[in-house]
Amino acid sequence: MMDFKIGRRGILKGMSAALACAVCMPRIAFAQETPASGTMEAITYLNGLSGSERQQVLEREAKREGRVVIYGALGIDRADVFIKPFKERYPDITVDFVRLREPELVERTNLEVNAGRPGADIVISNVPWLNLLSSSLSGYVPMTWDRFLDTYRFGSAEEGWTAIAYEVLPSTIAWRTDRVKSDEVPKTLEAVADPHWRGRAGTTSHLEAMIDGLQHAIGEDKASALVDRLAQLENKLYPSIAALSDALSAGEIDLAWNFGAHRPTRLKAQGAPVDFVFQDPLLALGITVSIVKGAPNSYAAALLMEFITQPSTLEALDKSEGGRIFGSIEGSFTIDVKTLPPVTFIGPIDENRFAELSREAEVKFLRR
Repeated sequence: MMDFKIGRRGILKGMSAALACAVCMPRIAFAQETPASGTMEAITYLNGLSGSERQQVLEREAKREGRVVIYGALGIDRADVFIKPFKERYPDITVDFVRLREPELVERTNLEVNAGRPGADIVISNVPWLNLLSSSLSGYVPMTWDRFLDTYRFGSAEEGWTAIAYEVLPSTIAWRTDRVKSDEVPKTLEAVADPHWRGRAGTTSHLEAMIDGLQHAIGEDKASALVDRLAQLENKLYPSIAALSDALSAGEIDLAWNFGAHRPTRLKAQGAPVDFVFQDPLLALGITVSIVKGAPNSYAAALLMEFITQPSTLEALDKSEGGRIFGSIEGSFTIDVKTLPPVTFIGPIDENRFAELSREAEVKFLRR
């Protein structure tokens, strides 16, 4: 049997070592409770945390990651409205924004996720593309989730993917105030379809989403009859919303319909003789934010998604350029969604359906 003899110096060294272990143990346990970035466990872990605890974890782990990458189908000027204040609040986190057209964003994201090498942490897309993108999204449920109207939320943790339409571009009917009398302003698409506007109206040549949206809003038969009457106006067709806006501003047309609200809002603010009302039925394009499945910087991505969907950030977006609607039940916005007609989001259209709608638009509008 071995006889151990411990002197006074040895006792002190032993006590110091025990104290050091006692101090270290909570840190080790806490680190073990925080799953690695880029894993499904990280998203599940975050979804299970309460508000204050989650925020602390997000800020600590996002600072450790030090970076977040956004793939965005929107202009950098619009993205800067939330990127700049985010960087000011979290200067230790670098934000990289990659501007992509929507088809490129979807293709690149899906390719990278399927290869197990996602390049983005956050994607900013829109509702019509979610059916093609959802398999590459994570099921992160931000703390702001319940602050949005149901129709502005897509997917769920149970479905394994989520998206929030954090801002929405509604359709309008806009007119030249120097050519259209106040008592003849059309406030619905039914009123636009009146023969009174033949040869005076214009819209874009991309009509497939509009036709599909109307069918969802009022039913196929009513929508078909309304589209027929709209087509009889001999509309001038333009290749984009921007071109339609220029045409209205230049006086090429007296009336524009199915016209994104941000454009007439801008024209009006610039002093052009233009005014508008929200279209009825009201179609809208939802701009969405989601976290990519396997995002390399999961915690920074979640922190940024929380930031984008905060009421204060949405209020800043509202002030930077009007003509948007916001589904947040908190915050103060220029347009109160409660005063609008029911919103029908422009949804995804598969290839066969799109081809069918394209033929209908060509026959009714382009071959007249």
